[in-house]
Amino acid sequence: MSEEQENSQENHPIEPENNEIPPSEPIKSTPIVPPPFQQPPPFGQFGGGMGQQDLPNGTISLVLGILSIPACCCYGVLGLIFGIIAWALGAADVKKYALNPTGYTLSSYKNAKAGKVCGIIGTILSALYFVAIIAVIAIYGFAVIKDPDFMREMMQNR
Repeated sequence: MSEEQENSQENHPIEPENNEIPPSEPIKSTPIVPPPFQQPPPFGQFGGGMGQQDLPNGTISLVLGILSIPACCCYGVLGLIFGIIAWALGAADVKKYALNPTGYTLSSYKNAKAGKVCGIIGTILSALYFVAIIAVIAIYGFAVIKDPDFMREMMQNR
């Protein structure tokens, strides 16, 4: 055989005699598999994340601010202490967030802001309660000083 005869068969594919297209096999594809789970980078190494941190005292100021409101009933002293601390910590964290808003999370900013507001409310309520107690003690104290029998009469009327 000559080379032309051998190549002629290779260049011209054999067509079916009945002009039907042979059935093709379905395309086999592998299912799409999601990439494996990746652990977040350790703290301080901002590999793929946004690099935002929580404000350092946001949660503490929120807890102390919330505690300062009912603590105002403890003669105003505990409420004043908790409220002033919450107010100071919350104000410091709000300033930190204002200087670098992209470095801290929004939720920690909201916690710090809420702690500051609760601290203000707790401080005001505690101060009012403390002043009211001082006023009551002063009024009854002056009454006892003016009339020593006043206290005896108060005790007998009960």
